[in-house]
Amino acid sequence: MPSGKSPSRPSRPSGAKTKGRVDYARLAAARALEAVPAAGLSLDEAFNRQAKGLSPRDRAFAWRLARTAMRYHGPLLHLMTEVLERGRSGVPPFVQAVLRLGLTDLLLLETPPHAAVSSTVNLLGTRATSRYRGMVNAVLRRADRERTDFIDKLRAQPVIPHWLAERWLSNWGEAALAAFDSLAREEAPVDLCLVDESARSAEALNGDEATALPTGQVRLNRGLTAFQDSPEGAAGDWWVQDFGAHLPIAALGDLRGKTAIDLCAAPGGKTLQLARAGAEVTAVDNSGPRLERLSENLARTGLRAAVKKIDVLKYSHKPMDLVVLDAPCSASGTFRKNPEAPWLRSPVTLLEHASLQARMLDHALGLVKPGGTLLYIVCSLEPEEGEAQVDDFLRRQPNVALEPFDAEAVSGLPDALTPAGTLRILPSYYAHNGGVDGFFAARFRVGSVPEQS
Repeated sequence: MPSGKSPSRPSRPSGAKTKGRVDYARLAAARALEAVPAAGLSLDEAFNRQAKGLSPRDRAFAWRLARTAMRYHGPLLHLMTEVLERGRSGVPPFVQAVLRLGLTDLLLLETPPHAAVSSTVNLLGTRATSRYRGMVNAVLRRADRERTDFIDKLRAQPVIPHWLAERWLSNWGEAALAAFDSLAREEAPVDLCLVDESARSAEALNGDEATALPTGQVRLNRGLTAFQDSPEGAAGDWWVQDFGAHLPIAALGDLRGKTAIDLCAAPGGKTLQLARAGAEVTAVDNSGPRLERLSENLARTGLRAAVKKIDVLKYSHKPMDLVVLDAPCSASGTFRKNPEAPWLRSPVTLLEHASLQARMLDHALGLVKPGGTLLYIVCSLEPEEGEAQVDDFLRRQPNVALEPFDAEAVSGLPDALTPAGTLRILPSYYAHNGGVDGFFAARFRVGSVPEQS
């Protein structure tokens, strides 16, 4: 084709009358990709809806394929716009998802060309989609012929949405943004917490199988599935929790004899931390399915906590020594683990949780004993959800003081400690070993508190 572009309107390829076997693993991945932007679902939720009935092997392949395509969502869209004669306009969302999947399979997972092309084209077997088989076939065969050029195009395009990259450039600088982009292209490692943090337990997983982290956790050098199938994994005395998520609770130290409430607790990583540190914990969340996961984690690890299903803003209890609020937020710091997160937000919706965070902070204050501690956490890179929330909260609540984190307690990530004594954890702080999720945390000492309404 003189223009070097493939048709973006239906055409019938040679051999289109004979449709091959549908690969249901690839079909599940394609439908999940379509649902993420269309229905606003997380990739995890969309995939679980589509992957029912797949064998463990097919499920693992489909999950890897979908996650890789989602990590390269922006570059793949740009590439499709460039190579299709009329761009992506008019191409149905499912067909676009299939094409993104095929390009991922062929160029990023390096599946043999015949298998990648034929398996992708065979996903378009319905009356509505079969008309696009020729277009998808042509694009993928061209991608195979011009593999180096296509891969260079994918690498040249940023994986973080432009509007969000501009925010992060302004807030965190060019070096951090470059590290974010690099980390977003790779599968994030899995960090484990062990119920028994003794040296013996760490040694059982260290070396070739895992790397010890400064928090006492271990970072797996193999996949989670492989670990779960091992004798150590089968023992069940562990849970998955990112290094960055682990640090704020770990910095509190020994909590034996303390009472604690974990608000917005599910799926329970911080609840498990509090229980292991010796606290008497009540976990509160309004999501039944997520609380089921929390209860399963408690049962598997042998740790104990009371579990309450209720809206956090409606929850009341006698004041406790410690209240942890891991508030709803943009989740912009989790792009390593949730590559769809930046694409589910826009400049309009990014900070939509800010007012809810303020209300939750005020409500949580009434659950803390005088002299007790309130810990505020968000998995966000946005100052409006972190530093600005703290400033506003302190202005509203004169009986609350910011209590700085101790430098020794956060020595595993020393750059995270801000001059004000809060924690600002950037993914780039551990980039040499896979990075961390981005978080903000502030600890408050509570004086006399208002009565709950």
